[in-house]
Amino acid sequence: MTQTTMTRRERVIAALQGRTPDRIPRNYGALPGFCHNFPGAIERIDARFPQDVADCGYRLPDGAVQGDPFAVGTYVDEWGCPFENAHYGVIGQVKHAIIADWSDLDHFKPPMHLVGAGMDAVNRTCEATDGFTLTPIPIQPFERMQFLRGTENLMYDFLDQPDGLFRLRNMVHEFNLAWLDSWCASAVDGILIADDWGTQRSLLISPSLWRDFFKPLYADYIAVARKAGKFTYMHSDGYTLDIIEDLVELGLHALNGQVTCMDMAELSRRFRGRITFWGQMDRQHMLCFGSTDDARRAVHEFYDHLAAPNGSRVVCQMHIEPTARPENVEAVLEEFEQIRLPSA
Repeated sequence: MTQTTMTRRERVIAALQGRTPDRIPRNYGALPGFCHNFPGAIERIDARFPQDVADCGYRLPDGAVQGDPFAVGTYVDEWGCPFENAHYGVIGQVKHAIIADWSDLDHFKPPMHLVGAGMDAVNRTCEATDGFTLTPIPIQPFERMQFLRGTENLMYDFLDQPDGLFRLRNMVHEFNLAWLDSWCASAVDGILIADDWGTQRSLLISPSLWRDFFKPLYADYIAVARKAGKFTYMHSDGYTLDIIEDLVELGLHALNGQVTCMDMAELSRRFRGRITFWGQMDRQHMLCFGSTDDARRAVHEFYDHLAAPNGSRVVCQMHIEPTARPENVEAVLEEFEQIRLPSA
């Protein structure tokens, strides 16, 4: 039976809902360093392999940030957190916490004035596109706490459990809920959550601490989004195997994780068909240092382990680093496009 061609939005939603899409959806993004190192490559790739995820049209108001997050120097984000960047084309790090002392929290206010701003443009853009749209600025309780407090300070805080730690968490969470409500009232399709929880081999904190301290926050975000009819998408780099069952339990639709940091066979055994694996293709090794044959083999390893039997529950997704080889990116997209899915 010939399968009807879907719109880009329909294709992504089919994969998220466990229905057979007409082909594997695709979504990728290149850091500016890649575009600088390989002029014209991303334009050529976009022309050959149009993405199924579309820009939702959101832009921060003028003056909300200072500087360029990818330029060498200091970039100050919409919360006032300063990022120091030593290399063009990638994102820097916060070196100086603006809540270095808990007394600083007494005078700090989150950027509540941004909540709800720009939604008219978002709605117009979403209604005009047939692509699947995601919120562009993520809900990120753990990372926002790091940006405000500093990673080293925050790790000590988890050990000491001072009152300020809970005040900080609650402040960030209250902002996130207000931010989430404004997006749930918009025409966007999916809500983006993004916290990098993994090192190469383990979580950054114990699974029990994660469950006690952060899981209730994610439970709120996912419940609010699902009640509003939105899909939920979470990005988290590194090893996250120990908390995926929790995310499935909470009703997360899609996980964008570094599956090659984990045992692919175990991921398959425990989670295949239960959550959508929205990539990632290996950006640490294969995309940067492998051959095109390696890239093609990686596609089948990913698909064979993680796609549901009907070909759903996976998205071809790549974070394209400055050192990625354009021919490997194209080989991945070519190989995914050639996968023949069961008829719907």
